[in-house]
Amino acid sequence: MAYDVKGILFYGAMGLLAAILIIASVSLSPTILLQVFPQIFPPVTAKTGTLLVKVTDAPVPDLKHLNLTIDSIEVCNETGGWTALTIPGGKASFDLLQLLNVTRDLVEGEIPPGNYTKIRMRIVEGLKYTNATLGDRVIELNVPPGHIDIHVRFEIKAGKTTIVIIDIIVDKVHIAERGKSGKPANLNPQFKTIVSPP
Repeated sequence: MAYDVKGILFYGAMGLLAAILIIASVSLSPTILLQVFPQIFPPVTAKTGTLLVKVTDAPVPDLKHLNLTIDSIEVCNETGGWTALTIPGGKASFDLLQLLNVTRDLVEGEIPPGNYTKIRMRIVEGLKYTNATLGDRVIELNVPPGHIDIHVRFEIKAGKTTIVIIDIIVDKVHIAERGKSGKPANLNPQFKTIVSPP
């Protein structure tokens, strides 16, 4: 008889627990159930990963070189005063397509302390200096109005060095399409700048 009472009590307790779980599962959210009954509902182990899709600048077929020649660099301070910087050798030529993920020193010079708001680079015109190689043809690039203005804020402090990195972003697709038509292509770049303050 004692065995039967224990059995009844055991099964009665299990039935009561089952009833509580059923009621709780209907009325409570899964998050709350996991917090209330962590031993009964152990955390689920993830079996999948996360896919992150990114997009970046893709190369343009047949566009092999994008050459730019600069013969003058000036900086403008916040009051509108311009200061010229001397380019070693008088000119600086580079292939923009070879500067992906690398930097090249363009000019270094001493200028008065203060806050500056603009860098102007004058482009050397002519097929020899500013051009794109499209397949086996070299096409001239026009840069109206003959210079490129980069709006960037930086400070010069006496005895300190400020570094400005200019990322020149060009519409390579436009250049390729325009070049295939046999017409000179306009170079209208956008810019990203990184300033390492003094």
